[in-house]
Amino acid sequence: MQLKKVSFTILTAIVGLGALLAACTDKEGIKPGASSNSQSESNKFATKMKISMFNQGTFNAAAPIPPREEDIQRQMLEKAVNIDLDMMVPQAGQATTKLNTLIAGGDIPDLLFLKSRADLAQYYDQGVLADLTPYLDQFPELQKRFGKDSWDATSYLGKTIGVPGYDNVNGISRSFFIRNDWLKKLNMKVPTTPDELFEVMKAFTEKDPDGNGKNDTYGFIGGMNKEGNLQTYGFDSLMWMFGVNPPSAIEVKDNKPVFLFIDPKMKEALAYINKMMTAKVVDPDWVTMNTPDLLDQKLFKGKVGFMIRDARRLEPDYQQKMKEIGGEIPEWIVIPPMKGPYGDQIVERKSFQGNSWAISKKADKDKIIRILSMLEYLFTDKEAYPNFAYGIKGIHWDIVDGKIKNKTSELSKDMKEKYLWVDHYRMPRRGDDAEYFSFQNPKTTEAFTNNQQYVGPTLPGNLLTADPSDTLAADRTRFINESLVKFMSGKDPLTNWDNFLKTLDTKFDMQTYKDTAVKQFKEAGLIK
Repeated sequence: MQLKKVSFTILTAIVGLGALLAACTDKEGIKPGASSNSQSESNKFATKMKISMFNQGTFNAAAPIPPREEDIQRQMLEKAVNIDLDMMVPQAGQATTKLNTLIAGGDIPDLLFLKSRADLAQYYDQGVLADLTPYLDQFPELQKRFGKDSWDATSYLGKTIGVPGYDNVNGISRSFFIRNDWLKKLNMKVPTTPDELFEVMKAFTEKDPDGNGKNDTYGFIGGMNKEGNLQTYGFDSLMWMFGVNPPSAIEVKDNKPVFLFIDPKMKEALAYINKMMTAKVVDPDWVTMNTPDLLDQKLFKGKVGFMIRDARRLEPDYQQKMKEIGGEIPEWIVIPPMKGPYGDQIVERKSFQGNSWAISKKADKDKIIRILSMLEYLFTDKEAYPNFAYGIKGIHWDIVDGKIKNKTSELSKDMKEKYLWVDHYRMPRRGDDAEYFSFQNPKTTEAFTNNQQYVGPTLPGNLLTADPSDTLAADRTRFINESLVKFMSGKDPLTNWDNFLKTLDTKFDMQTYKDTAVKQFKEAGLIK
């Protein structure tokens, strides 16, 4: 996820390294040696070990790596497990080429950050990566740090071949925005069901909620990307009210895969959206909404009453854009998702844990244990957490009224640029940590926090890898997306639903895709 950058004001002059380290060891700060530095741990790490790290997981690949004497986080990692850490940060867009060059030359880094499960499986198949299964029981805190979904994503052929890289952020980008000022004017309540939502959208379209005497408002605006995919542009969120979603949404129920994009409930979801289209409550510009920026312009102009957008649109800089573009700051509020007819109440599904840490197969047992010890410290040490998640104590965060306070929003642009390199270490930040984002509007924090309860579990379909022998895969996906758009827009009547399913089977060999899913789900232990 791309993290939003905020402006800063200067705090204080930077003190020397000694003072910074002292600040990290005071009674309110962080102890670089980790809370687990008992005598037994000291003996365990008695011999210093060199560890090379290929870190493409950084949140800022352009930031230069600072010298060791200035790199507080690196010093903490090195002291915690007695290592000499050599970190390599590839430039954006060059990571795969750089890593493959290193592998081809036999110079495989000890610790590798990989961005996709496909890469993790591929490098394991090539004999590059170690099987971590025999070692993980020695690291219970690390195992507890990530949920089952995340660990499942690092499993392959019955083995655990990676450690989850970092939490994906959920519960913010798919927020349900509604014009509360329009609700008040029309004497309507916040909708809680699909039927109530439809009535609100209809009123927003027909009853002149902005009071300008013109027929220029709409109940909803969504879109689709340039490839014709409906995901992430709003319509998919409406489909979740019925418990379904476009490709590749696949669940496992009763020991069988359930393909949500062809489930009978998808027909109901499409009928609902088609009802919206027929009633003309959808802004007709939806067919051209193929980038997030275009949808933002609709939000800023304030002529649509309900949208699916990022909760950070409540932040001051976006509020200012609303004022500049629309002439006012509408009373947008973020509401819970509607509860559908089958009990589904979903903002979004938890993002798939594609990223991971892997360890070179060339590493011996002692090195594997040392690396896993470092990762356990990095991700689970509570005292060290703010140093890695937020930055440097006294600069990016401090103790305020007995609590940790992220102060990055107070830094100047110069200070921000001077310490861009802390982005190399932010991986331990939790995906639901509102303090990490340093929101300036309390309503953003409230929306982010409230949305967490409506984030559904990751779908098992994300575990599937492409079958190279399935030559119709791309055409099949394109046909599915195009058909869903035709059904919801009314270009193809839903009476043709059965013909759509038949065409999938006869022309696009849907059975091959189903067989692949069954095979891989069996290999993953999800079905018997």
